[in-house]
Amino acid sequence: MDKILLKRGNSEVTLTKVPDYFGLRLKQGRAKDEKSLTSCCGKIDAKVEHVDVAEPANIDIFTVSDKTQLEPTMKQLRDANASEMVTHVYKLEDGSDGMVIPSSVMTIQFLPTVDKDKREDILVKYGLEILEDIDFIAQGYSVRLTSSSTMNPLKIAAELQAMEEILIAEPDLSFKVALKHKPEDNLYRDQWHLNNRGGLTGLKQGADVSAEQAWEYSRGSRDITICVIDDGFDLTHPDLSSTGKIVSPRDFGQSDLIPAPVSDSDNHGTACAGVALAEENETGVVGLAPRCAFMPVRMNTWLTDQYVVDMFQYVIDNGADVVSCSWSAGAWNFPLSAKMNGIIHKAATQGRNGKGCVILFAAGNESRPLKGEKDGKISHQGFALHPDVIAVAASNSLDKHSAYSNDGPEITVCAPSSGSPGRGVVTTDRQGVSGYSSNDYTHTFGGTSSATPLTAGLAGLILSLDGELSSAEVRDVIKQTADKIDIENGNYQDGHSHLFGAGRINAERALVMVSGNKEAERLPEILFLEHRINQPIPDMGQLVDEITFPLDVNIKQFEVSVDIKHTWRNDLRVILLPPDGEGITLFDKSGGSSDDIVATLRSSDEPELFASLINKSASGIWQLQVEDVVKQDVGVLKKWSIAITY
Repeated sequence: MDKILLKRGNSEVTLTKVPDYFGLRLKQGRAKDEKSLTSCCGKIDAKVEHVDVAEPANIDIFTVSDKTQLEPTMKQLRDANASEMVTHVYKLEDGSDGMVIPSSVMTIQFLPTVDKDKREDILVKYGLEILEDIDFIAQGYSVRLTSSSTMNPLKIAAELQAMEEILIAEPDLSFKVALKHKPEDNLYRDQWHLNNRGGLTGLKQGADVSAEQAWEYSRGSRDITICVIDDGFDLTHPDLSSTGKIVSPRDFGQSDLIPAPVSDSDNHGTACAGVALAEENETGVVGLAPRCAFMPVRMNTWLTDQYVVDMFQYVIDNGADVVSCSWSAGAWNFPLSAKMNGIIHKAATQGRNGKGCVILFAAGNESRPLKGEKDGKISHQGFALHPDVIAVAASNSLDKHSAYSNDGPEITVCAPSSGSPGRGVVTTDRQGVSGYSSNDYTHTFGGTSSATPLTAGLAGLILSLDGELSSAEVRDVIKQTADKIDIENGNYQDGHSHLFGAGRINAERALVMVSGNKEAERLPEILFLEHRINQPIPDMGQLVDEITFPLDVNIKQFEVSVDIKHTWRNDLRVILLPPDGEGITLFDKSGGSSDDIVATLRSSDEPELFASLINKSASGIWQLQVEDVVKQDVGVLKKWSIAITY
């Protein structure tokens, strides 16, 4: 049977066998190339080539040069003792290259009237073992095939879907991700998407998000966390690594807490993060919400239903306020499974202690409807179609529709991004020779990949101003305050355009609405200055570094951060010397035998410590004095910063 029709989500999909591909999971280790395959499973009669790996399911993907040898090769591998699973590779029948691989895991939901004994009879019949109850699907279970299962998961699902006792029976599919950057094969002045002054070819004055006006209300808050789920992040980049910036990092691909890029092509996440929340630090670029915290979550290029559940459960458990996803499934026709639908709904309604995470997905760059048909191919962008998600399209630097941007009545809003004859977006890039460019920034980012984190940055600003808003309320604010652009071609019906949704986001209007008063007093100005010095602290000696504050303004609130790597922090005395010279001791041989000092001290938290600074002029030279007063252990002052509210 080369094709099988299954229900998935609220749709039906046809899965078609790819005639020259197969997947293999070993009992131990990986068959990462032809040589290791032969070593584990014996000499293969056919010529095979390793082409990919579906990491979450630990399935290596091979192709055979002769299609007639596919079935004999798979039988030969099934007979090998080292093999745990050998499976066909399928594609969702839409003419695309989006491949999927069924795993041994399934989601089953029984009718509530089916009793315990009947449920167990059905599970026994198909050799299914319960992995867990699914808390966001009533009477729902995650199950897996066992050695007692006599059919593959697709055939089992088809039979279960025909049973009157079953509401849902969906095999967990590994699917390849499509990142939604549209590549086009100091820098603030170039960030037209924040402040478009016009006057140059490809720019139209005002075709931006009114960032500067919005920043008079808020630049974000470390109390609000924006999570970016993507392919990896350069967390050593100066615009992404300020003290207190990074919270709860996670790499689901490598199963560790360091979501750094793995392959040479893992450039997308660093660029997306910069658009949303690059720090304001007098160098490079700035994000729309520069003072928000950043939760970097790295994913694989292949996902599964359970993998998506695990990622969104992680952002719920670790307190993400906003979740930005500039990706989709590679297949055009990709309805979400019940499990994926359920976990995204749970995050959007139960995250943030019941207020809900604000979740954004890129609309995509294939110039097609989110839901419909183009050139005879079915289009169903399941993630962007989720009713709890903000689906973000793209407009260009001339306030026109970006021709690549997907469209439809499901589009929520659009945001400025790349698009002919406009300009690309300037943002952070992997440092050095890796990345989209040969330096630390790229001028050619774009697509709905860039529009999505820009809108996530706006959500972060809104919550920084009023953290009690629900996710649905944040979505409404963004929609109600969007600008109706390109009226002539936008074809707005009842305030909604199939190209632009409610319009192009306007950060100033959104924050004015949240403040509740168009004449509201603007928030105090904040200037953040940081020195990255990476200088050794002399053993039994002293290191002094300076930051010059350029403005003659009175201090309303004060913050100082230090990042010191040391093998025995109890050796250290750290003193802050304001311009008037009256030292403030921040640390004095404190911390016992612990390593390092990485801390932020604020006048709002410790008013007595900083009382001498309040209402004094900030102008002049600020010094940080680090003393090592005990022999033997040594360390490095990596960086320090001050933030002054005036």
